[in-house]
Amino acid sequence: MTALQRLVRLISAPVRRLLDGRFADVNRRVGDVRAAVADQQDAVERLSREVSAHSATQNEALSHTAVEVRRMEEALHARQEQILDELQRLQERAYVQRLDHVSRGPLSELDGVLASAINLAAGHRGFAAQAGLWFNPAVTVELGEGRASISDVNERIVELPFALGQLARLDPPAKILDIGGAESTFALSAASLGYRVSVLDPQGVPYAHPNLTSYSCRLEEWKHEDPEPFAAAFLISAIEHFGLGAYGEAAGGADADRKALAGVREVLAGDGLLVLTTPYGEASVNDLERIYDDDALERLLAGWRVIERRTIVRADPRTWLPGGEGSGGTVLIAATPMPSP
Repeated sequence: MTALQRLVRLISAPVRRLLDGRFADVNRRVGDVRAAVADQQDAVERLSREVSAHSATQNEALSHTAVEVRRMEEALHARQEQILDELQRLQERAYVQRLDHVSRGPLSELDGVLASAINLAAGHRGFAAQAGLWFNPAVTVELGEGRASISDVNERIVELPFALGQLARLDPPAKILDIGGAESTFALSAASLGYRVSVLDPQGVPYAHPNLTSYSCRLEEWKHEDPEPFAAAFLISAIEHFGLGAYGEAAGGADADRKALAGVREVLAGDGLLVLTTPYGEASVNDLERIYDDDALERLLAGWRVIERRTIVRADPRTWLPGGEGSGGTVLIAATPMPSP
């Protein structure tokens, strides 16, 4: 080693010792930091494991709770269904007992709710009507709480007797045609009296008789293949509805009623009888029907000779009386065809 090298080492020795001490201190500090970081990492990992374990426990608890909630909901739903079934049975039992009590008891015990239900069932929208078994009675009896009364007397009270009276002009087994008779018992009465009856109505008629033939169609659709003409044709509260569409038919125009009578004349004997009843009063037309005045009747019956005419006036909902010219109500007509010019 040269003198210069020894001199340099001698001079740098204190510096090296200082630096070595500083490096050692830094290394210790670094080691301490690393140890602290390692401790923190361990703590974080422990916390993460604890959180994961807690989360798993909570999820398991929530899952169990959800299962229990669903079980309780299902049990509650089943109980509700059971309660509703029991309530339905109780209501039905109470309803049967109530009907049985009313059917055995006096009129004075009839309650208003049940009376309204019976009125609806017996009316033109009731169960019989839905089955095509409603025959538009002339007298309507209305039930109420502890009472029964006549609420309405309609035009059938005079129309049916008039029509049956016109049968006296004919001897059985004369052949007759009833047009629009689905809600009437006239055809069945005539057949029972020995007349040979054909009924035309889109609904047909629900009853049967050996002397009765039913055609479920409208007059303009009917194919009359029998060469024997009819001795009489009856249109009881029918002509006023022709061509207006109230019964599901296509609209036929303002003269659909006159065309209908022309069709009747084609199948009627030369001396045959036309029996017609229709609303009468101030002339008008609505979606359901026509009301005829004298001028409208004259146009309708052009080519027919009227042999009997009666005007019946409705004085109140339960009273009909003979009326004069121009009176409102219903008109009853019997006519025969005029000879062709």
